[in-house]
Order: sequence, then structure tokens, then C-alpha cells
Amino acid sequence: MTTGKASKKTVRRSVSLRPDIDSKVQVLARRERRSANQVIEDLIEAGLETKEAEKHRFFELANRLTVSTDKAEQHRIKEELARMTFGA
Repeated sequence: MTTGKASKKTVRRSVSLRPDIDSKVQVLARRERRSANQVIEDLIEAGLETKEAEKHRFFELANRLTVSTDKAEQHRIKEELARMTFGA
């Protein structure tokens, strides 16, 4: 029985990394006793999940803003949305 990543067809990509990033990937790979390719794949997957979670959080806050009647809460939500959009 196959599960997870092993059951999905893989696609070959060529990615250029800055030397400092490559060094960090190599260190992680050695520490975890895995290939650099596996480490890169996990990092990309984690990044995509993080982006999706940020998007979900943004829409959750936007929805809370539209239904909130408390001015202080609206102000806090607006500040958080601004930080998410423009950085802190």
C-alpha cells in the first residue's frame, strides 16, 4: 500500500538557490540524514501551508471586522489586517 508523497507522480524542476540558502539546506539534510531534495520539498510544502493559513486568517479577520460592532475590536482588527498586508 502506498501513502502520501510516494503515491503521487513527481515533476522534475530545476531551482537555483543562493549559496547561503543551499548551505542551510545541506546542513538540514545532513542533520536529518535525508537528501537535499527531500528537505527542499518539505520546506516548499511548509511554505505553501503557511501561505494558505495566512490567507485563511486574513479572511477570518476581515469577516470578524464586518460583523463587529465594538469600536475597540474593529480598531484592533484593522491594525492586524494592516500588519498582515503591509508588514510590521
